[in-house]
Amino acid sequence: MTMFKEVKAFSGFSVKDIPAAEEFYGQILGLEISQTMGQIVLHIAGGGTVFVYGKPNHIPATYTVLNFPVENLEKAMDELGKRGVEFIIYNEEDFKTDAKGVFHGGGPKIAWFKDPSDNILSVLEKE
Repeated sequence: MTMFKEVKAFSGFSVKDIPAAEEFYGQILGLEISQTMGQIVLHIAGGGTVFVYGKPNHIPATYTVLNFPVENLEKAMDELGKRGVEFIIYNEEDFKTDAKGVFHGGGPKIAWFKDPSDNILSVLEKE
């Protein structure tokens, strides 16, 4: 089936507060943002887009909704920390991060943080 082979698909997720999301994604994370129908579109590298829509009964995602691969994880975390981003410390029996929030359990080094609507995002080091 090739029905969607040439379709420029996009992802989306909800937030509880569009102005807070716009400030976070535009100012804190430095993404290019546009508005459409009172919602926002994140313009990510490579021409991709992510639709972020307000939802009055928003329930935060319990999984990672957006990943940001970087060359140097520590440097990216330091910069985000200066902008007020706090990283999630996981201390579960089978899933732990270090004291800074970095997971070293196989695969790329990765750290998670939340947007103002408590959706989970990550920054990870390219391998």
